[in-house]
Amino acid sequence: MRMAALIGAVLLVLVASFQSNDSPDTWFAIQKIEIKGDFKYAVEDDLQADFSSLLGQSLLGVSLSDSLVVVLSSEWVASAEIRKVWPNTLQVLVHEYTPLAYWGDRQLISTSAVVITPREVPELPLTKLYGPEDSSGVVLEQFGLVSQVLAFTSLRVATLTLEPRGAWSIVFTNGVKVKLGREEILERLQRFIAVYKSDLSGRIDQITSVDARYPHGVAVGWKKNK
Repeated sequence: MRMAALIGAVLLVLVASFQSNDSPDTWFAIQKIEIKGDFKYAVEDDLQADFSSLLGQSLLGVSLSDSLVVVLSSEWVASAEIRKVWPNTLQVLVHEYTPLAYWGDRQLISTSAVVITPREVPELPLTKLYGPEDSSGVVLEQFGLVSQVLAFTSLRVATLTLEPRGAWSIVFTNGVKVKLGREEILERLQRFIAVYKSDLSGRIDQITSVDARYPHGVAVGWKKNK
């Protein structure tokens, strides 16, 4: 197949040389970028704009590796396959990132731990992770460990925060905020879960916060009765 395509390209060059005063590069200039893929988050018009620097380049001269660099610079593109379709088309098969959680208020973290900065942040039912700059990997790893501990409970994380001084806190989807401190995070979380199951689960609407930084228990903040 590759040999046949190469022979076809050579023949087209010869025909073009005889029929036109234009150079082969002009004859085989990229006029169309054909984008394929199953998109949930990426927008094809945005991808076309991101890939537009490839338009006008010659299929003869442009390398697939250089084209791939351009394609992968688009925020939602995790990987791609590129093919030259003679005489004037570049075909791009795009595989997009799958978001796992929000990182701050303007970014997302993918299932492959890549931070994505989209043009528009989509509204998705995902956990929000917060932390200092360049700490996304640490926070994501902690989120994974916390999720394992919570797997057999009804509790789900709405936000997980790493403070600049290293302290962790969680806000659950039921509104309860738990302070976990800087050490023994998972042990403290398990201690909270035990207290939650035995004493707190039926009184969620009365709780303001929980401090699990104590060595043998937790401190519960209660709303004042009106």
